[in-house]
Amino acid sequence: MPIPHSNGGLQLVTVGIAVIILLPVLRVITMLIAFLQKRDYRFGAIAALVLLIILFAFAIGATSA
Repeated sequence: MPIPHSNGGLQLVTVGIAVIILLPVLRVITMLIAFLQKRDYRFGAIAALVLLIILFAFAIGATSA
């Protein structure tokens, strides 16, 4: 008996890849918020710079694809 074709597996893999890509971004955002709440502005600025670099890289990747 043939198995009916389903796209659920492909969607699950796509969501999994998106989560893996977004985890570092969410971690940097969390660090930025934590540093600003602790009033550690030096590390907050570093976290903001890292976040800008990541977003800039995403923008370059989106325009070249």
